[in-house]
Amino acid sequence: MQLLFNKEECLNSKALLGKNSIISTIWRNYFAPSNRIGNCTNLYRVLKPESCEDFYNKYIEYGRLHSELPISKKGLSYDELFSLAERYKKIVEEKIKVNYDVSVYFYDALCHIIVETWDGQQNERDFIKFLTNLGYKCSKFDGKIDAEYGVDIKVTRGDGRISAIQIKPISFFKSNRSDVQSDRINLCKKYEDAYKNLGFKTYYAIYVKDKATGEITWVKNGNGYRFRINELFNYDPNDIRGTFTRVSLPEIYEKLPV
Repeated sequence: MQLLFNKEECLNSKALLGKNSIISTIWRNYFAPSNRIGNCTNLYRVLKPESCEDFYNKYIEYGRLHSELPISKKGLSYDELFSLAERYKKIVEEKIKVNYDVSVYFYDALCHIIVETWDGQQNERDFIKFLTNLGYKCSKFDGKIDAEYGVDIKVTRGDGRISAIQIKPISFFKSNRSDVQSDRINLCKKYEDAYKNLGFKTYYAIYVKDKATGEITWVKNGNGYRFRINELFNYDPNDIRGTFTRVSLPEIYEKLPV
């Protein structure tokens, strides 16, 4: 019998496995790349889901119907997804002493693939609406640029200048886990690479999700709801890892005025 989509199970499984940095690293290194689960952002754009569950159903059906395509373009069928969960469980249990049912790994994978992508796209939609109301022209970057440089929204000003916005949860900036620290350093590298190779600056919008209500608010600074890289981190571009430090965030959380 197939496991059915259940958002609560997805969130609970991620909360359980995500507490262990070894498991988080295993997911990131073995399963997160797009050649293992698909380019989730691109698949969202192709499938145009109407709900989180609709995204899941369309994702596994698209994976089943397009077996001729590489995983990066088609995602996974249900059978492939379940096989991934079995491999995920096997690798984890070879590294640490835990014994969770395969369904835990299945739903954790779904949380990363489906739930986080869905939630992220909804937050992007809200921020695009906010920027559009301010008079900016917004669009999406090509999926390859998105993946390589960590950018979500392409913003074109009235004078034609282009910049980028990346949207991140506040946990990304506050977590003390070593794997998240590596991700922060990698974000700075991507910022420098985008500026060097493509000529645009990236700004960062930070959302806060209330665990009890699911309500989204945004961190606000003196300039509104976007942050420059030097308002988040200090580092020498020639030695990011060796000089990297975090900057304290403001504790002002507000809804977007849309």
